[in-house]
Amino acid sequence: MMKRCHLASVLAIVSVLCGFFGATAGGQRSVRVIFEYDMRRGGSVRTLEVNHVLYGSLEDLAGRFGLKLKTNPATRKSELLLKSSQLKFTVDNPFVVITVDNGPGSIYQFRAPVIERTGGAYVPLHEFVPVFDRLYDGKVSFEPVSKIIRVQSPVKTSWADVSDVRVEKKLNGVLVRLVASRRLKDFEGWMKFDGWYYVTIAGARGDLRRLNAVKPHGILKKVVAIQLPTVLQLTLKLEGDVASSELMRDRSSNDILLSLHLGPKAFSRPAELTKPANSIEEKRSHWTLDAVVIDPGHGGRDAGTVGVTGVKEKDIALGIARKLGALITKNLKVRVVYTRSTDTFVELYRRGQIANEAGGKLFVSIHGNSTPRKPSRPHGFEIYLLRPGRTQEAIAIAQRENSVVKLEKNYETQYQKLSAEDFILISMAQSAYVKYSELFADIARGEMGGALSSWGSGVKQAGFLVLVGASMPNVLVETGFLSNRKDERFLASQSGQQKIAEALYRAIKRYRASYEKDLREGTAIGSLHAE
Repeated sequence: MMKRCHLASVLAIVSVLCGFFGATAGGQRSVRVIFEYDMRRGGSVRTLEVNHVLYGSLEDLAGRFGLKLKTNPATRKSELLLKSSQLKFTVDNPFVVITVDNGPGSIYQFRAPVIERTGGAYVPLHEFVPVFDRLYDGKVSFEPVSKIIRVQSPVKTSWADVSDVRVEKKLNGVLVRLVASRRLKDFEGWMKFDGWYYVTIAGARGDLRRLNAVKPHGILKKVVAIQLPTVLQLTLKLEGDVASSELMRDRSSNDILLSLHLGPKAFSRPAELTKPANSIEEKRSHWTLDAVVIDPGHGGRDAGTVGVTGVKEKDIALGIARKLGALITKNLKVRVVYTRSTDTFVELYRRGQIANEAGGKLFVSIHGNSTPRKPSRPHGFEIYLLRPGRTQEAIAIAQRENSVVKLEKNYETQYQKLSAEDFILISMAQSAYVKYSELFADIARGEMGGALSSWGSGVKQAGFLVLVGASMPNVLVETGFLSNRKDERFLASQSGQQKIAEALYRAIKRYRASYEKDLREGTAIGSLHAE
């Protein structure tokens, strides 16, 4: 009787374990792919769970969707080929390079890295499927509870609010139509002297694949689309004599219209024949460093990180920003623009807008650092450039700073599905400013290191959303760790804030001298007008 009971118990345990592991060959779990419009297709995809993240086999995913997969065991890279786009993955790396129609690649950052097991690379399904859905012809979704990847239709219905840009020639000018699928209420636009027109649409999602592939037509030479969690930014390169512009809603549809009234030059000789002889001098004067934008992080209902004794990041950032601005105004005779000068809340996308509208030539965002545990030993300043983070620490810091979008109006209802897009970086939009962002970061690192007793870890890279929209050289400065008692006391003191402000002021002074030397020699103009 005892043996019989023991055998029954063992069989019961085995039964439970088989059910738990999904009962596929070798104990390997799997998810099903179901094509609702063609039940003959589909099949299973091998999965693994690592650190509470469900991974799917990239090889199986390619097979289920009938796609070609290129792998290079030597470099540990895999490339998934769709009709007009490619997704490139690297093992032990969270970054995915997305290329559409052989255009410049954009970088998407998963929260978990791609891993390698028997059978090749595995990708985190919760993040892979939404990215794949944007590029695949059909509508693809992942149901984690039922372990199903569902393909609902062979032709994708429009998920985007803005999907296309069209040009219509009129008798007295040109109409640029932003094709919208719903009524968009909050949008604005402005034009810079260099021919770029910026359109910012709050609460909108754009079909980046189609928008960035818009072909040149007449006055419109290029479209650059950037998707942020709370805003869609379209940058239009216009060529011609634009006398005036007006952005409005089309009363007969959901579209947004940009009305461009052209001057006499647009109807006469080609643009290259009407350039004045002093165009180089005009460009030099346009790019002279005459305005510095200082961005005190956080503010208002967003306190930022809070130190060991309750010191708030928003107060530290504002104190340093004001002192820095005063030094610049007094000694450099350069116009200072603040994204906020009081304890007020300013959305991340709006900070870049303020900088662009003011014609800023350098954007410095000031913050205070922290660790999850307080108090802690990490200390010192760090300076960040806008690039995908190379370390988990950099990614975590950017994640914390980017989380402010959740405080913006209607974020919970409008941007739940965009929460995984915190690190979308459209590198092409910043490529013209990389050289001078790096130059200022290096100078600032030296000045701050020489003036502060708490030496930091120097220049790093991470995906800070506040830097994405600023069309000028830009850096983010983490002035010290509020989670470190010594750093917190220094940052909270007037003398500490003054020392940091003076170091940044000297960095700006040295940077301006080097930058304007390049400008006089003509080397800066080429890089700042790179397309």
